[in-house]
Amino acid sequence: MSHTAMVWSALIIYVAVTIFLTVRGMLRTKDLASFAVGNRDIGPAWVGLSLTAQLTSVATFVVNPGLVYTYGLSALLGLGCAAGLGIITGLCILSGPFRAVGDKVKALTIPQWIGARYESKWLRLFFAAISLSLISFIVLIAVAIALTLFSLLQLTDINQTSWLVVAIMIFVFSYTLLGGANTSTYTNAIQAVVMLIVALILIGSGYEHFMSGEGLLAKLNAINPALSSFTNPSSLYFRNFFEVFICNFIVGLAIVCQPHILGKSLLLKDASQIKTYLAVAIIAGTAFVSVMLVGLYARVAMIEVARIDMVVPTYIAMNFSSATQVLISIGLLCAGISTLEGLLLALSAIFSSDIYLTLKPINPETKEQDLKKALLFGRISLVFVGIGCILLSIWQLRNPTGGSVAIFAQYGVYLLFTATFLPIACGLFLPRVTREMVSAGVIASTVFYFVPAIIHRFAPDAPFFYMANNPAILATCGIVAGWAVVGVGLALQKKQPDQTIASATAN
Repeated sequence: MSHTAMVWSALIIYVAVTIFLTVRGMLRTKDLASFAVGNRDIGPAWVGLSLTAQLTSVATFVVNPGLVYTYGLSALLGLGCAAGLGIITGLCILSGPFRAVGDKVKALTIPQWIGARYESKWLRLFFAAISLSLISFIVLIAVAIALTLFSLLQLTDINQTSWLVVAIMIFVFSYTLLGGANTSTYTNAIQAVVMLIVALILIGSGYEHFMSGEGLLAKLNAINPALSSFTNPSSLYFRNFFEVFICNFIVGLAIVCQPHILGKSLLLKDASQIKTYLAVAIIAGTAFVSVMLVGLYARVAMIEVARIDMVVPTYIAMNFSSATQVLISIGLLCAGISTLEGLLLALSAIFSSDIYLTLKPINPETKEQDLKKALLFGRISLVFVGIGCILLSIWQLRNPTGGSVAIFAQYGVYLLFTATFLPIACGLFLPRVTREMVSAGVIASTVFYFVPAIIHRFAPDAPFFYMANNPAILATCGIVAGWAVVGVGLALQKKQPDQTIASATAN
């Protein structure tokens, strides 16, 4: 069988399985709740695989290895080890308590959870609006999938990627809108299994670098000593210990507060499923993160690429047979589409639950009709989001921000979890934090996310702020500023009773 025939056969099988699961999901989707979080009858292992598939995304399989190829060991330590450890810590600390509170208040989304916890309609609307920054991540995934298909189909005209973006968006948007969480969770889990197989193939493809006497790091050092160092002063994003380890750990810790990640715990039936859910997610996630080693493999193989985002597709084309190329590429598509499903599902639920129903509350006499209208509003809104994503994706294909679409995506996604981390953590563990404190902290987080970037724009060589081209620096500044404001609020709150007592005594 020819390479082209194998590609199309694999794609047809993938589409057929997805359509089957979509029809199955449609039959099980009865209302807004089942669309957003399913019927809560899905096993924790399946939900854990679904979480890992959505958390990993095509960025881990395609884009991040390109950054590792460019900047070396420092990028692997930052994006893989430090961020990975932060993600594991965040999931272990937040998942159980978040699911318990979400179950109590019957939350379907993170904005709804925040609004219910602090009894604030405006906080709910604010986080619903800021969740639109997930569009930047949708663009990253669409671009990465298009580039992977471009290489897989052995096309020659890069302009053809625009049509691939359109096809990808129409396909994924359609079945996600029809099937909801009941489709997404199962497709994600199946995709995760394929991704695990592909991850092991890619990780094992460079085994000779570890078996040889010279070693992988020695080969990198021979090319450029900065590639084998814990930091890379000449890089754009991994210049020192603070950027590589501290910022990426903080980012990993907060990144789980995205709607399509932490919200997965709401699909669990009860607290007893948390351990299985997390164990499966962590084991699979560790394998997925290890795929970033491919960036180092490609570097020592002296593969030349025109752009960072093409490192992995080029490496696959040069090192595997046609049949293996097809299998790996399908795994990369699974990595992208699984996350894309989660993002679309989260946005649709936010449009329905947090925008429509907040602005137009349910009338008890017409509850069923109002819920149907809300679900329809979410689906229609997502169509317009899809059109915007297609246009942005085509723009990023032609003009990648900072050399990679990953940087464009980080600016948007990092803003979201910078603002979201504070109210979720305070809502779970600091009951004394008031709505006013959280609101002030969120404002501080949002403002100080932009302040370093503005200073960098006008004074690019200023101490510390020269690093503000890095979205991880912006997120760290925003998170620290928000917690500082809440800390001051708690300190003043603690002093207030003493002042009241002293005043009463004086009188």
